[in-house]
Amino acid sequence: MKLHRAIFILFAVCILEVQAAPAVAPEESRAKQAELKELRSQLDRLKKNLAANETQKVEAADALQDSEHAISEANRVLAGLSEERELTATELASLEKDIAGARIGIRKSQNRLADLLKTRYKAGQIEAWRLILNQQDPNRISRELTYYRYLSSAQLELARSLERQLDELNRLADEIRQKNENLQRIAREKLKLKQQLVEDNQQKAQVLSRLSKQINAQRSQVQKLSEDERRMSALVERLNVLIRQQEAERLRQAARKKAEQERLARQEAIRAARSGADHPNKIQPQPHVNESVPDESHAGVAFSALKGKLHLPVRGEIVGRFGAARGEGATWKGLFIRSAAGQPVKAIASGRVVFADWLRGFGNLLILDHGGGYLSIYAANESLLKQVGESVKAGDNLATTGNSGGMGDSGVYFELRQNGKPLDPMSWVGG
Repeated sequence: MKLHRAIFILFAVCILEVQAAPAVAPEESRAKQAELKELRSQLDRLKKNLAANETQKVEAADALQDSEHAISEANRVLAGLSEERELTATELASLEKDIAGARIGIRKSQNRLADLLKTRYKAGQIEAWRLILNQQDPNRISRELTYYRYLSSAQLELARSLERQLDELNRLADEIRQKNENLQRIAREKLKLKQQLVEDNQQKAQVLSRLSKQINAQRSQVQKLSEDERRMSALVERLNVLIRQQEAERLRQAARKKAEQERLARQEAIRAARSGADHPNKIQPQPHVNESVPDESHAGVAFSALKGKLHLPVRGEIVGRFGAARGEGATWKGLFIRSAAGQPVKAIASGRVVFADWLRGFGNLLILDHGGGYLSIYAANESLLKQVGESVKAGDNLATTGNSGGMGDSGVYFELRQNGKPLDPMSWVGG
């Protein structure tokens, strides 16, 4: 209130200055008008340059979108190849174990068959001669000899069957080794492509950053020239009024009053400014650092029952608060959590992915539907690890932190919404 009073007093003094200023010649007014015309010409040129740079920035942002989207897709493919390679290695180890067991079984069967054949060969000859010498029934002799041959043939067929099984196991093992080698080759190619994409992304980000700085500088200059034009227009108008209305006697009287009023106004303004200034020893609030992240303990729980129990999706410093003013004049609809690039971004609760793509102003963006009209939003990611339609559990990795979409810091931008209305995430976070 005191600061408002000081501003009002200074405004009153400016009005008195207009009324009490000394006589001004028409030549001075014309000079000011010429200066105003030049200011407006500079302002028009700057606005045209700013519009051209804004167009270039949009084109650079679109190029950055494609690059960041490609990096995210490459990371997702690499993650899938890694899981498939692990499964193939496990399957290969199991097959090699089966092959080793089959080889042991074949060696044992071959040894048993060799012993049996040796024994049957000796016994068979003796038995045959014994049967012949004893003059037993020839039909019986033939049946028993046939029985010995069948037994030996069955043992031999068993050994051959084991050999065929071993050949099949060896063939499967060769196929899996070939598959594993192909997966490793594809992974190397994808990793090389990702590195090229990252280099291209860095170059595009540098171009976008340079354009952003240039645009910000031009905006500041346009704003300054606009203020100069406004002040100049007001001055020219004031001069024209003074030329028509000045009277020497009134100016002499107003001059005496002006000195006293200026002194009083300065004193009042100084007192108001001092009384409204912050105390030099005032304690500044410390930044909040999030240390806990979601886990599977909340998996399957209805989202509406999790108020006051949730954890933020990534560890890091909270640099933007819900409802606080942003630099561009808007207010925060969520939180920005500053964190090193490449950190896992976790699902705060179970849900289904309803959006996973690049969006201007938000970069690589992922949105989870938790039911009941509740959505959680994760933006500025370096990579998206899930796709639309996938179901996730609380604590699952959704993405990795980054600064996509033109964010100044690395981290993740996080929002909560119910039926489209933004909610304060901190009111849902547990201690």
